Amino acid sequence: MNKKYIFSILALLIVLAIIFVFYFNKNKGGEEPNKNQNQEQNQNINPENNTETEADKKIKEKILELVEKANQGKVQEALDGYLILLKDNPDNLLLLNNTADAYSDLSNWAKAEEYYKKLLVAHPDFIQGYRMLAYLYEYRFNDDEAKIKILIDDGLAKTNNNPDLLSWIIDYYQQKGEGDKAVPYSEILANKLNKQ
Repeated sequence: MNKKYIFSILALLIVLAIIFVFYFNKNKGGEEPNKNQNQEQNQNINPENNTETEADKKIKEKILELVEKANQGKVQEALDGYLILLKDNPDNLLLLNNTADAYSDLSNWAKAEEYYKKLLVAHPDFIQGYRMLAYLYEYRFNDDEAKIKILIDDGLAKTNNNPDLLSWIIDYYQQKGEGDKAVPYSEILANKLNKQ
């Protein structure tokens, strides 16, 4: 085997070990929620600002009612409600996220993409939005690597190389058997973790 290839594999293994230790300590062994838990997660997204007005509380209550409808299988009804609320609250993180999720649940991939993009424009630091859109490209847009790379690179630029996004793209390339494409991201992640 080529020495350069062996070195790349060893470097990736070391970086993956560092990532594992980092996440194990960060999550205390907790697991990443899966897509099926996404509707429940949406209830736990914290607003950017801690002062909540009465109008904010009412919107939140309406969103929770719509989440309950979606959980009962009334996804179209929930989506219709989200779209109505979005007219007066076009940048609301919960509404944008839930709308994108509802379109995804209804297999309307183009609309899901549209609303994940709107979410990321309004909230470029919302890491889960990048991950969900990347999953959409991977599983519903025939593994569109070009879109995935552009999306994640944009997210990394806007979030100061967020470790979760770095881990996502590294894992993506590892699963594809293209570890060589993960090497630059692994190096960035290793440098970032070493500075912490």
